[in-house]
Amino acid sequence: MGERKNAEEGKAEFLRAAEEMYEELHAWREKHLDASFDEIGDQITPQRRKLVSKLLEQLAVRADERIEAPECEQCGEGMRYRGTPERDVSHREGDVGLERAYYYCDSCERGLFPPRPSAQTE
Repeated sequence: MGERKNAEEGKAEFLRAAEEMYEELHAWREKHLDASFDEIGDQITPQRRKLVSKLLEQLAVRADERIEAPECEQCGEGMRYRGTPERDVSHREGDVGLERAYYYCDSCERGLFPPRPSAQTE
């Protein structure tokens, strides 16, 4: 996934993808004028899921910007930051590869991905 984008870059990327989806679907429709409503919907659904997965990814990684090292929910010890591994997350709106902060408790040997923002930053 690389470096995180700022909000304006993310918006521009999303709008480019939406415009591309729009153009592709209209081009498909021009070639399939006899397509039924359901056939049109069948073309839209995977494109929409792909587009919305981009938005899901952008919104999900925004939370990491507000996170401080959390305390372990089990023992109360401070957790240690262990990088930002990528995980594949499936959702009815799309499948996303997310890079999120991962924290680990040395005492309990438990990991937390993704951590929740602390109460004072919400």
